[in-house]
Amino acid sequence: MEVAGLRPLRIGLAGAGRAFERLYGPALARVPGMEVAALADPRPVALPGVRRWPSVEAMLAAAPLDGLLVLSPPSAHATQVEAGLAAGLAVLTEKPAALAAGEVDRWPEGGQFAAAYTRRGWEGYRRAKGATAPTWSFVLETDPAGWGAVDQPRLVHDLLPHAIDLAEWLTGSEIRDVRDVRGDKDRLEGVFELADGRTFGWRVAYGQRYREELRGDGRVLVRRPPRLPVPGRFRRREDIDGAARVLRAWAAQLRGTAESDDLLAGRAAVQRHAAILEAVERPAGGMRV
Repeated sequence: MEVAGLRPLRIGLAGAGRAFERLYGPALARVPGMEVAALADPRPVALPGVRRWPSVEAMLAAAPLDGLLVLSPPSAHATQVEAGLAAGLAVLTEKPAALAAGEVDRWPEGGQFAAAYTRRGWEGYRRAKGATAPTWSFVLETDPAGWGAVDQPRLVHDLLPHAIDLAEWLTGSEIRDVRDVRGDKDRLEGVFELADGRTFGWRVAYGQRYREELRGDGRVLVRRPPRLPVPGRFRRREDIDGAARVLRAWAAQLRGTAESDDLLAGRAAVQRHAAILEAVERPAGGMRV
């Protein structure tokens, strides 16, 4: 989609799996002046009119681009962000940007980077943002196979990043400690201690249903009912609206026209989020930022 008087932003896409097919692809159609100009994916996937390269490195070496959108599996995010920054591109990656704080140390200094947390674009969470509740709780349960995930990611890298980001974005306070972590590969729960003294309890799980709820002082602030078990159930308007809001914020950033808290930006924030993931995986070791 073009914008009058402006050259379209040419985006390189790393990974054209379910996240692109069902979320970012439909969202991009709502973002004026941004187009997928190149695709990197080792699988023989195809987008009409877009050339595919087998690797991000090959794409970056050959295609003239304005930005790199990383939608590959979480284990590849940090390496592909590093490649995009080294090529001088602005990079937007799906969460989590890195799985370990040390991965961020390899990224070139000074590059333009942001992480996408599409729940920042959901109206329910936007209404809850800034509430003064001293205690928060968040529950997210879903079935990755239900929205067509080909390679099921680990729970700690798939659902927990949402809890981390919402805890900080909603309250405006950083997570300073992680406690009471318990669970297994299909269910995790714990409590984030925030820098301002508040707490954010969380539970994430893989199950046979979808459930999502946010509470402040026990009062329901956001609740999403289960989705019907039918094909394409991930195509909810709010899901796509949230991704479109994030992409519009990134487009504005690329053009240097606006800053927005719809995006997570900055190495320190990314490293802190990665350190929290590590702390949850080894609860006895505490946080190392």
